[in-house]
Amino acid sequence: MAKSVKFDGKKIGTGTQYTLIDSGQNVEKMAEAYKKFIKTTEETEDSITGVVELTPKLAKVVAETTCDLLELNASQKKRVMSMEFSVSDEYDFFNDCLKQFLGVELPSVGNSNDQEEEEDPKLPKPE
Repeated sequence: MAKSVKFDGKKIGTGTQYTLIDSGQNVEKMAEAYKKFIKTTEETEDSITGVVELTPKLAKVVAETTCDLLELNASQKKRVMSMEFSVSDEYDFFNDCLKQFLGVELPSVGNSNDQEEEEDPKLPKPE
Protein backbone atom coordinates (compact mmCIF):
# COMPACT_ATOMS: atom_id res chain seq x y z
CA MET A 1 0.00 0.00 0.00
CA ALA A 2 1.31 3.42 -0.95
CA LYS A 3 2.46 5.79 1.74
CA SER A 4 0.87 9.19 1.39
CA VAL A 5 0.93 12.69 2.79
CA LYS A 6 -2.12 14.94 2.80
CA PHE A 7 -1.88 18.71 2.71
CA ASP A 8 -4.64 21.30 3.03
CA GLY A 9 -4.06 23.86 0.30
CA LYS A 10 -5.96 26.47 2.29
CA LYS A 11 -2.76 26.82 4.30
CA ILE A 12 -1.07 28.31 1.22
CA GLY A 13 -4.06 29.97 -0.38
CA THR A 14 -4.92 27.40 -3.07
CA GLY A 15 -7.96 25.82 -1.46
CA THR A 16 -7.02 22.45 -2.97
CA GLN A 17 -6.70 19.27 -0.92
CA TYR A 18 -3.47 17.54 -1.91
CA THR A 19 -2.55 13.89 -1.46
CA LEU A 20 0.97 12.90 -2.44
CA ILE A 21 2.05 9.28 -2.65
CA ASP A 22 5.51 7.78 -2.39
CA SER A 23 6.04 7.82 -6.14
CA GLY A 24 9.57 7.59 -7.47
CA GLN A 25 9.37 11.22 -8.51
CA ASN A 26 8.28 12.41 -5.05
CA VAL A 27 10.94 10.28 -3.36
CA GLU A 28 13.57 11.79 -5.65
CA LYS A 29 12.32 15.34 -5.01
CA MET A 30 12.46 14.80 -1.25
CA ALA A 31 15.93 13.27 -1.41
CA GLU A 32 17.21 16.33 -3.28
CA ALA A 33 15.40 18.71 -0.93
CA TYR A 34 16.79 16.90 2.12
CA LYS A 35 20.34 17.15 0.75
CA LYS A 36 19.83 20.86 0.07
CA PHE A 37 18.37 21.39 3.56
CA ILE A 38 21.33 19.64 5.23
CA LYS A 39 23.88 21.44 3.04
CA THR A 40 22.31 24.77 3.98
CA THR A 41 22.68 23.97 7.69
CA GLU A 42 26.34 23.09 7.19
CA GLU A 43 27.09 26.45 5.58
CA THR A 44 26.21 28.40 8.72
CA GLU A 45 28.47 29.18 11.63
CA ASP A 46 27.52 27.75 15.01
CA SER A 47 26.43 30.91 16.82
CA ILE A 48 23.25 32.82 17.57
CA THR A 49 23.94 34.99 14.53
CA GLY A 50 24.34 31.85 12.45
CA VAL A 51 20.99 30.52 13.65
CA VAL A 52 19.30 33.82 12.83
CA GLU A 53 20.83 33.83 9.35
CA LEU A 54 19.99 30.16 8.82
CA THR A 55 16.27 30.36 9.57
CA PRO A 56 15.15 32.26 6.42
CA LYS A 57 17.47 30.15 4.26
CA LEU A 58 15.83 26.95 5.52
CA ALA A 59 12.37 28.50 5.14
CA LYS A 60 13.21 29.15 1.48
CA VAL A 61 14.28 25.52 0.93
CA VAL A 62 11.03 24.34 2.52
CA ALA A 63 8.92 26.78 0.46
CA GLU A 64 10.65 25.78 -2.80
CA THR A 65 10.09 22.10 -2.03
CA THR A 66 6.44 22.72 -1.16
CA CYS A 67 5.90 24.48 -4.50
CA ASP A 68 7.65 21.70 -6.39
CA LEU A 69 5.85 18.81 -4.70
CA LEU A 70 2.43 20.41 -5.05
CA GLU A 71 3.18 21.44 -8.64
CA LEU A 72 1.95 24.98 -8.06
CA ASN A 73 1.48 27.37 -10.97
CA ALA A 74 3.54 30.57 -11.28
CA SER A 75 1.11 32.80 -9.39
CA GLN A 76 0.72 30.28 -6.55
CA LYS A 77 4.51 29.86 -6.34
CA LYS A 78 4.96 33.63 -6.16
CA ARG A 79 2.63 33.85 -3.17
CA VAL A 80 4.31 30.95 -1.34
CA MET A 81 7.82 32.24 -2.08
CA SER A 82 6.88 35.73 -0.86
CA MET A 83 6.40 34.06 2.53
CA GLU A 84 2.77 35.14 2.94
CA PHE A 85 1.90 31.89 4.69
CA SER A 86 2.91 30.00 7.80
CA VAL A 87 6.42 28.60 7.60
CA SER A 88 5.53 26.07 10.29
CA ASP A 89 2.68 24.65 8.16
CA GLU A 90 5.08 24.23 5.24
CA TYR A 91 7.77 22.79 7.55
CA ASP A 92 5.28 20.23 8.92
CA PHE A 93 4.38 19.21 5.34
CA PHE A 94 8.07 19.00 4.39
CA ASN A 95 8.80 16.88 7.47
CA ASP A 96 5.80 14.59 6.85
CA CYS A 97 7.05 14.00 3.30
CA LEU A 98 10.53 13.21 4.63
CA LYS A 99 9.10 10.72 7.11
CA GLN A 100 6.81 8.98 4.61
CA PHE A 101 9.04 9.03 1.55
CA LEU A 102 12.58 8.73 2.99
CA GLY A 103 12.13 7.47 6.54
CA VAL A 104 13.96 10.45 8.06
CA GLU A 105 12.66 13.18 10.30
CA LEU A 106 13.82 16.68 11.12
CA PRO A 107 13.57 18.10 14.64
CA SER A 108 10.23 19.65 15.48
CA VAL A 109 9.97 23.41 15.22
CA GLY A 110 9.04 25.12 18.44
CA ASN A 111 9.36 24.42 22.10
CA SER A 112 12.07 21.92 22.91
CA ASN A 113 10.41 21.27 26.28
CA ASP A 114 7.84 19.16 24.42
CA GLN A 115 10.46 16.51 23.72
CA GLU A 116 11.03 13.80 26.27
CA GLU A 117 14.33 13.99 28.10
CA GLU A 118 16.61 11.06 27.45
CA GLU A 119 18.09 9.30 30.44
CA ASP A 120 21.86 9.07 30.70
CA PRO A 121 22.61 5.34 30.34
CA LYS A 122 25.65 5.74 32.63
CA LEU A 123 23.53 6.90 35.59
CA PRO A 124 21.99 4.29 37.90
CA LYS A 125 18.25 3.85 37.46
CA PRO A 126 16.12 5.15 40.33
CA GLU A 127 14.49 2.45 42.43
